[in-house]
Amino acid sequence: PQSFRSERLAIRPLSQDGKFGIFFAAHQIAAIDLRDPKSVNYVPEQV
Repeated sequence: PQSFRSERLAIRPLSQDGKFGIFFAAHQIAAIDLRDPKSVNYVPEQV
């Protein structure tokens, strides 16, 4: 998204195998499940 343009994001493994979180600072903003390539789940801002 435009809101993260020029910002650094981190991709970190989550507790389940094959799942990774996309983080901006300490906030998880999305998740990727490598077992399901179509899966990119957005995390609500309240998390």
